[in-house]
Amino acid sequence: MLLRRILRRIPPFRKPRIPAYIHIPKTGGTYLAQREGSARPVIQPLKYLGHRAVIHQDGIPNYIYYPHDPVGSEWTISKSALWRYFVFCCVRNPFDWLVSYAGHAAGWNPAYRNADHYDYQVASKGFDYLVRTIADREQPWPSRKFIFFQMFASDADLIVDWIARTETLDQDLSAIARRLGVRYARKPRQRVGVRRDYRSYYDDGLIDLVSSIWSREMELFGYHFEGWNDQDAILIGKVPRARKKTVHYDIRRDEMTISGRIFSPRSVTESLVQ
Repeated sequence: MLLRRILRRIPPFRKPRIPAYIHIPKTGGTYLAQREGSARPVIQPLKYLGHRAVIHQDGIPNYIYYPHDPVGSEWTISKSALWRYFVFCCVRNPFDWLVSYAGHAAGWNPAYRNADHYDYQVASKGFDYLVRTIADREQPWPSRKFIFFQMFASDADLIVDWIARTETLDQDLSAIARRLGVRYARKPRQRVGVRRDYRSYYDDGLIDLVSSIWSREMELFGYHFEGWNDQDAILIGKVPRARKKTVHYDIRRDEMTISGRIFSPRSVTESLVQ
């Protein structure tokens, strides 16, 4: 009897979870995974999930690649396979993210130019034209839908345990490594683009458009045109289990809910009328 009482007071042994990284394009994932170098991630050990989308049942495509890339559309991972991992991803200020995407699509750095990219011709017509095109379409990704959809499974559940910022990536990766008892080794940046400060690409009309179409990204992660504020963020850093249960996003319907209330982009129609 005494032994049973003692055993009940001892917390159950739990094997530390291995970090698993979901690489949302243009958020520092090439650096984190060292895809252009040793391919040994800066965090060790690490399960690198790449650009996979998390699905809860077979047959649901990866919307990064759907419908223009049938092979990439099948690059997914089952939600049930993630239970053993500490899943994290990175986000980025949408104003800065759009500039980075434009440089990628248009090939501003000749070393990475790809004339077959599905947005190459659009991006070649100028940054303003590309952003307005993206803001006015449902497909392909990126579109007016939530940019960072990969942090949600196809059943709309939030599946990440930590949301890092690209702007503070070194600090965030260090914090994740300390929490999990793994090693983080800072290394030189990779896949560096050719560009100016992101703010120089915007005029007042484009600022208003981006602020409206992607307002959910702004409000959720505390971003604004000049930068970010953690105190304004609804969701950033370590995501408590209770919080994970309150935020949902369905990319097929482009519907986000927080604590059961629909969280919609603001002034979308007015922003598109220029």
